[in-house]
Amino acid sequence: MNERTDYAVMAAELSEGSLQPQGFTHRAHLGVAYEILSRHEVFEGMAVYARSLRRLTETAGVPEKFNATVTLAFLSLTAERMAATNYPDTETFLDSNADLLQPGVLGRYFPAETLASDLARRVPVLVPQNTAGPDAGLAGK
Repeated sequence: MNERTDYAVMAAELSEGSLQPQGFTHRAHLGVAYEILSRHEVFEGMAVYARSLRRLTETAGVPEKFNATVTLAFLSLTAERMAATNYPDTETFLDSNADLLQPGVLGRYFPAETLASDLARRVPVLVPQNTAGPDAGLAGK
């Protein structure tokens, strides 16, 4: 099976609920994220993508595959890089950000056990940047 690269069409299909999960590779996930974030204000785009991806996993009978933390992390990285550089198209974005396509890339940001947790699947989990405790750095509390 050839990998689909019609990311704009796939983004529309994901949003309307008609995208088939077969062949929806990691590269396609990022390409579709780029397309959606290109067409919406960042928070609206994140909501559209996350809601649609969750629906896709539920429709496919694998709701446990949806991970809110992983989804938000990749959307945030995509949006950040889009804001820093004006890419002419999706393929250029993907080719210029090949690190996002590497297995385990989120290991730079999250411990593996966090990403694998039930909590991370349900809600986006932010990992504290220090280990002094949840209230560390909150002046005047």
